[in-house]
Amino acid sequence: MTARSSYPKGVAKREEILRVTLEVFGREGERNTTLRTVAKESRISLTGLMHYFESKDHLLTEVLRASDRAAEARFHDPEAVREREAVRDPGEFLARALTVNAAHSARVRLYVTLAAASTDPAHPAHTYFRDRFALLRATITEHLTAEQRAGRVSSGLDPHFIASALVAASDGIQLQWLSDPGIDMADHVRRVWRTLLAAPTPPIAARPPA
Repeated sequence: MTARSSYPKGVAKREEILRVTLEVFGREGERNTTLRTVAKESRISLTGLMHYFESKDHLLTEVLRASDRAAEARFHDPEAVREREAVRDPGEFLARALTVNAAHSARVRLYVTLAAASTDPAHPAHTYFRDRFALLRATITEHLTAEQRAGRVSSGLDPHFIASALVAASDGIQLQWLSDPGIDMADHVRRVWRTLLAAPTPPIAARPPA
């Protein structure tokens, strides 16, 4: 189990290890990112490192969680609050997040790498991605449902489908961007969002008789 020290020095060391890990991952890639290398560059013994993180997979997953915590801290910053009040729709919010990601290719590579690995239920990142996707879909669905009630979005749209499609577009374009950094990820998500909101929902096909 990943150790979590409540002492200030332990917390600071843990955060340093996470920062160093992302640097090593960005430089060496997943295959050549080892606990030994991270320990050396974090100025800690391998045994000491494993007191915080029991395996490389746990460590890499915690790097993503740390990135989310940093994003949440920015989310509650007074300036970010003012910006958030002006940006109410999820499509624009995800687009702006991808603009930030475009400046941090190591995090995008780590995210895509662990997303693939997380399909194994035994992988430490499995719970992270399951919960992340569920939260994103629920948030987008809630927004669209409220917009439908207010009459600002067509009542014929399926909020659950649009939520899944938007998350898929956001994650999928990051994979493509790694192969072609010339892609404008933010613009892609904005256009997908507008298209989803404008597209009429086709009728559900009737099931054939048994």
